[in-house]
Amino acid sequence: MPRYAPPTRPRIVCLCSQKGGTGKTTSAINLAGSLVLREKKVLIIDLDAQANASIGLDIIISPEAFGTRLLLQDDRYSIADCVYAKGSHLDVIPSHRTLIDIQQQLLLEPAGRMRLKNKLLEGGRNYDFIFLDTPPDVGPLTQSALIAATDVVVPIDLGYFSLDGLENMLDIIEQVRSVYNSNLNLFGIILTKYDSRTTLARSTQEVIRAKGLPLLEPPIRICVEIIRAQMDRAPIEVFAPTSTASADYAAIAEQFLSPLPLVSRNVVPLRQQRSR
Repeated sequence: MPRYAPPTRPRIVCLCSQKGGTGKTTSAINLAGSLVLREKKVLIIDLDAQANASIGLDIIISPEAFGTRLLLQDDRYSIADCVYAKGSHLDVIPSHRTLIDIQQQLLLEPAGRMRLKNKLLEGGRNYDFIFLDTPPDVGPLTQSALIAATDVVVPIDLGYFSLDGLENMLDIIEQVRSVYNSNLNLFGIILTKYDSRTTLARSTQEVIRAKGLPLLEPPIRICVEIIRAQMDRAPIEVFAPTSTASADYAAIAEQFLSPLPLVSRNVVPLRQQRSR
């Protein structure tokens, strides 16, 4: 029987993928929304200069306002300085397109990519869950998130290049584990835009299972209500609680409430597994 530890507080969950359009932001907002409805205290940090998570939660800031840029750029500003409350259980640290301007600084400063981790050690204590929404690349913002995280979730959409993108992402996660964050747990892979009627959807699911990678169930089925919820600036479980997407995200959110394995899940690159 596997040995389990009680859930840590906070669980810092990085959603990352090198490929755009995989559902990172959608998953961050909807998993957070599901946990808020279960009366968990949640923080979302938008680390993408496109600011889609911020816009999706109806927070639009000016370049000089408190947000992710000041949090990562300047040691004077704390988590508490930069949060915007969205009700009693949800806080957000929003992004702005100028966030892209500090990437070089994060790479060059000795403490640059460690700044988020260090600030969350102090400022994250009041949260049960912290979701880090990252840009569709493996630059310093995504690296900062992986260094700070306790768990990583990789959403992939069911396209022709989905497995290649997953392979590259797993390589990066393993590099971060080896050098910066040995306790980083690969919590799982989420299949998004899933249509069980297609051969591609079923075969992608089977390949991931066969490789022994942690696949979060159920997959997120194609659902038009997700788009409508985004337009309404609301999580799917609030906007359309009887929809298939609401049921899918709620089921995955419940898995975050379970105890963690005492030994985190190793990342086994697909490339290594293919050679066996």
